[in-house]
Amino acid sequence: MDHILYGSAALVALTNPLAEMPFFMTATDGLTAYRRRIAAMKVAIGVAVVLAIAAIGGSRILDLFDVSFAAFRAAGGLVIILAGLEMLRGTGSGLTSVSRTADEEDHLWVPLVMPLLAGPASITATITLALEETTGAGIVPTGTLVAVLIAAGAVLLILLATATLTSVLSRRAIRIFERFSGMILVAIGFQMGMSGIQQFFLGGPA
Repeated sequence: MDHILYGSAALVALTNPLAEMPFFMTATDGLTAYRRRIAAMKVAIGVAVVLAIAAIGGSRILDLFDVSFAAFRAAGGLVIILAGLEMLRGTGSGLTSVSRTADEEDHLWVPLVMPLLAGPASITATITLALEETTGAGIVPTGTLVAVLIAAGAVLLILLATATLTSVLSRRAIRIFERFSGMILVAIGFQMGMSGIQQFFLGGPA
């Protein structure tokens, strides 16, 4: 249960759907309320699929490149710290405008699903969470997958409420939330990185 709560909090903070509300509003501008809801569902499903693949296949990717879990955990902590620092400085990757293309879904998958919501930091965190949970080949990281579903659910709820939230929340409120999330991410990344360094050099606990 602790793993699910910790993982859910980390992934919700990393995907940070509140920061991407302006992009979603612009990307779905001109769509009916029904089609906007469908778009929100597709984005949430896309995030869930990307992170689930990372959770299930992450260990195989590390084995392919002969990277130890400790080294990946330390590097993952650094990636999360950098993502958190960007959010603290207010220089995150959220976009407020996008050029329309012939296919309306192009800019929902890229860049909204990847890399804005399911970006390098959230993918790295998902792989790390899955590796922390599993110790042998063939074990499905159930807790991590539940955390992924919770994070995707948060993305869906916030995107569905985008029209309401953007009218209620000011840009300053969204920035404050983003900076608070950034501080949480820096702390999570530091803890993850130090654990990885300890495990790599001292053979400490995973």
